[in-house]
Amino acid sequence: MKLLIIGEDLVAWTLGAVLASTGCSVKMTAGALPDATSEEVEPDLSRLLTQQLESGRLQLGFNPVAESAVLDLLIDARDFVSTDSILDAVRLADFPPLIALVQPVPLGTTDQLQEALNKATPKPQQVVFWPNFIQAGRALESFTRVEQLLLGSASAQATNQIKRLMLPFNRSQERFRVMTPREAELTKLAINGMLATRISFMNELAQLAERQEIDIEAVRQGMGADSRIGFQYLYPGCGFGGEAFLQTLDQLNSELAASQSSAQHLLSSVQATNEQQKDLLFQKLWRFYKANLAGKRVAVWGCSFKPNAASISGSPAIHLIEALLAHNVDVVAYDPRALPAVKKHFAGRAGLSVADSPEAAAQGADAILLVTEWKEFWNLDLASIKEQMNLPLLLDGRNIYDPEELAAQGWVYSGVGRGQVV
Repeated sequence: MKLLIIGEDLVAWTLGAVLASTGCSVKMTAGALPDATSEEVEPDLSRLLTQQLESGRLQLGFNPVAESAVLDLLIDARDFVSTDSILDAVRLADFPPLIALVQPVPLGTTDQLQEALNKATPKPQQVVFWPNFIQAGRALESFTRVEQLLLGSASAQATNQIKRLMLPFNRSQERFRVMTPREAELTKLAINGMLATRISFMNELAQLAERQEIDIEAVRQGMGADSRIGFQYLYPGCGFGGEAFLQTLDQLNSELAASQSSAQHLLSSVQATNEQQKDLLFQKLWRFYKANLAGKRVAVWGCSFKPNAASISGSPAIHLIEALLAHNVDVVAYDPRALPAVKKHFAGRAGLSVADSPEAAAQGADAILLVTEWKEFWNLDLASIKEQMNLPLLLDGRNIYDPEELAAQGWVYSGVGRGQVV
């Protein structure tokens, strides 16, 4: 199958690499592979991209205006652009018979584009909404081992073509769920909305638990054991991020607001709770030092918006660092992958430095603030780290440590809803 992929973010690169690896001839509008420090790729994805580029199945820098190509499928992997802009891209690619939109779009976009194409050309074209469930930090795995394949399609022929494309990853059991484009568009938005709601609800419960000196971890275990609820996304923390995830929530929020007479609805409260949660660690630090933060040295462990990712888009750590710098705190940041993005974001700002290990970041610190739960943080020699600090204060934004164990070591420790009020 001959494909053209428009876009150059993590989704576009993942689609390009994986589909080329199945034997497709893939052209991309992106001009060059991202470098090793880019937020748009991951190490295993970078290796697969290089392999497919060397094989010739993946070609970069395709210009529909200057070059002609016979295509079977155009995949638009850009963050939402207007229907007219998508139509322009389709026209430049000489109206391929099948167009797939893979990023979340406003409700009705797929049908609107189909209507516009019907008017623009006598050729039979089909537009489908094929939402991606690619997750930063595990992009290849999340695409090739997806739990379900969702497709919004009004054409049996288009449906069969997408099914054929994904057959290498859909042989053991039928994972395709086909519905109308509008249903698929809303389903994609609704999934992210539900996940965000679970997280924010747990964060509200964690606040109550902390005030009542209750350990939220025991509550979480009890809730998750109920088969109607389960354990997924029941972890309280210091806020969630991710550009794509947050954009989807904004989009769903707009759709809900436009359809209701009241401006206040559940998802708007979910988003407000998340923004408040990003202030949690700073507030704890502020209270502990009785607002006397100027000149303090603080280690921030983890800056990416989630483990195994390099992106800092929407990351609670960036919000936290901004607040610390505004109060003249000396911040030393450590993250296994996101430091290039951090340095770029804060270029020229005084008060921020980076370290090449969590131990180095904690050297001489007045506090450690753990924001992103990278695996390397879980089993560090905390007793040794404590001895190198000015004051052994550890604010755990992801509840990865045991409060009793750290208290026995002499730490001043506070998690999220673990009963220790700081």
